[in-house]
Amino acid sequence: MEFWRYYRIIRRRRWLIILGMVVCIGAVAFKNMTLQPEYTGRTTVMEPDQMSGGGIPLYPEQYLQTDMQLKLSNLANIATSQKVLQDSAETLGDLNLNFTADEILAHTNVQPVKDTNILAIEVTLPRPGDAKVAADVIAAEFKKVYGELNNASVRQSREFIEAQLTTTRAAMVAAQNAVKKYKEQNGIVQLDQQSSAAVDRLTRAKSDLNTIMAEHQATVARANKLQAELQKLPEWETINKQISRDPQWDSINTQLIALETRKAAMLSGESGEPRKLNKHPEVVDVQRQINELKAKSKTINERYVSGEGKAKSQMHQDTAMRWLQTNVDEMGLSAQMQALQTVISDIRGEFSELPVQQAKLAELEADVAATYNTYSLMRNKLDEAKIKEQQAKNEVALKTIDPAYVYPVDQKKGLKLMMALILGPLLGIGVAFLLHYTDNTIKTPSEAEKLLGLPILSAVPIARAHSLVRQKCPEIVDVSYQMLTSSLWVASQNREASALAMVSAEPDAGRSVIASNLATALAQEGARVILVDADMRQPTQHLIFGADNKVGLTNLLSGGASIEDVLIPTRVQGLLLVPSGPVPGNPVKFLRSSEMKDFSDQVKEIADFVIYDTPAGVAFPDPILVAANVGSAVIVHSAGRVPRGSEAELNERLASVGVHVLGAVLNRVKREDSSGYFHYHRSYSGVGIGRLPGSNKPAMS
Repeated sequence: MEFWRYYRIIRRRRWLIILGMVVCIGAVAFKNMTLQPEYTGRTTVMEPDQMSGGGIPLYPEQYLQTDMQLKLSNLANIATSQKVLQDSAETLGDLNLNFTADEILAHTNVQPVKDTNILAIEVTLPRPGDAKVAADVIAAEFKKVYGELNNASVRQSREFIEAQLTTTRAAMVAAQNAVKKYKEQNGIVQLDQQSSAAVDRLTRAKSDLNTIMAEHQATVARANKLQAELQKLPEWETINKQISRDPQWDSINTQLIALETRKAAMLSGESGEPRKLNKHPEVVDVQRQINELKAKSKTINERYVSGEGKAKSQMHQDTAMRWLQTNVDEMGLSAQMQALQTVISDIRGEFSELPVQQAKLAELEADVAATYNTYSLMRNKLDEAKIKEQQAKNEVALKTIDPAYVYPVDQKKGLKLMMALILGPLLGIGVAFLLHYTDNTIKTPSEAEKLLGLPILSAVPIARAHSLVRQKCPEIVDVSYQMLTSSLWVASQNREASALAMVSAEPDAGRSVIASNLATALAQEGARVILVDADMRQPTQHLIFGADNKVGLTNLLSGGASIEDVLIPTRVQGLLLVPSGPVPGNPVKFLRSSEMKDFSDQVKEIADFVIYDTPAGVAFPDPILVAANVGSAVIVHSAGRVPRGSEAELNERLASVGVHVLGAVLNRVKREDSSGYFHYHRSYSGVGIGRLPGSNKPAMS
């Protein structure tokens, strides 16, 4: 498609482009004017380094070294947890700021600061004071909840060690009592040097075994707890859902509407039905169907999840990694336990060389020393746990880097207006091209030629002043009729077009105006022209020329007047008008008469051109009868109409009676739809037009 055709499409629907731009800019401007200012309260918190370091040995929730982004992501999840938001809502309520947890979540944004271990908490609200208070409250509640979580872990560690210490102390006391009782029974006071050395080795091995066993128990407990948490956590989490309406529910709803409408029509007697009462069988049957459909609709959800996007749960992955690491630790501790048990078995083998009483005493002494060492170790760990617990109580789990400060939200009003200014015309152009490619109306001469199968003699532009008889028309209108008269002058050399009927398939094609303007243009170019108003349905030529319609063609054909009586001079020199005369009851009778044939032969002899105006051919046979008497015809078609097949029907009817169709005139053509008009306005608009000799109208120079 050439550039000018694109220009033609845009020019044709420029109002749509302008409207689209005005609507977009107006909507954005209205939105900007009514947009409530917003302010963001921002505060930042950071986790101290010592909180992420190693924990206490035998601590069941030992910290793992994790990725910084993952750790910050977990912190953000805690900050937006239901616990934090609910506590924040209660605190804000005490400050006369009433928000629900969901509303706080909708206005809160928690995200890591890039390339740092700092977490930013932002709350956006219409009032700056509220935004600042809300940001501080959420940060405070977040720190409180996070501190409680850390204190709970340290407390659990201390309680676990206390339980282990109680068990170890009981074992130590039992071992001491066993040694004392054995000595009393056997009278053995002390061991020799060889036995003491074996006891020392056995003591160290048993102490190590007790320590490893305690760590193994802690690891197993930690693994079981992580496994329980892992079973509760979903492996996949939904990141988005697509909700659709159930087509079965829509179908039932449509049927219900139809039945309710039918019932209302029955009860009111509308739609031509007799009025019926509620107990009428038909009304009862319709009500039964309504009840069944309502019952069925209750079993079907109106909407359902047609699709959803899922991703691996980050919390599930983190817990799974910790569970795997704990299992690895448990396997390592089990291996150490087996190795120590082997060492202990070897040492006990040395006791077989000792006397039975000394071997038994050595075993008991080793148990006492081992339980004592384990008890001392557990006491030290308990002291460390208590110190850690006290530190956790005194230490702030999260530190505030910046207290909340407020800044206005950039609502980008200027950018929105600029985007509307750019996208508005683009939207209008897109709609214009969409309408163009879905538009099947006839707009251009080339499209009319394809539709009618005839050459286009002239394309008459659409204009406010369109009658050459009564108004001064634009130059381009004069030029279009000069194109038409030139074609008729050429055809008249062989007497093919000295008389012709102006016909159209459909009404309101502008046929009568084209006929009067053609007759006027021919007369102004020096021809002797007779214009016959053969439209005996709705005659208009006498109105165009301001003539009397009391005597006309119908009087002539009925024998009530002569040809001299019906020829009326007009204000255009060289142009005579034959008005239709009184509208008859049966115009077809007159048009088929021999008088009509005689009349058409007579006027041919006294004029250079005879132009006949006729009614619409798709509705009446009149134009076919007139054209059959005249012998030639020109079809008038109005641009901007959707073809309905009546054009082909008219052509076939004209061809069936032997009418020579010279061509067609495309009326009401928009300037941008004609290449001739495009070039005329570009190169010849305003150029002086010479006048024909003896004529008051201009002609192309």
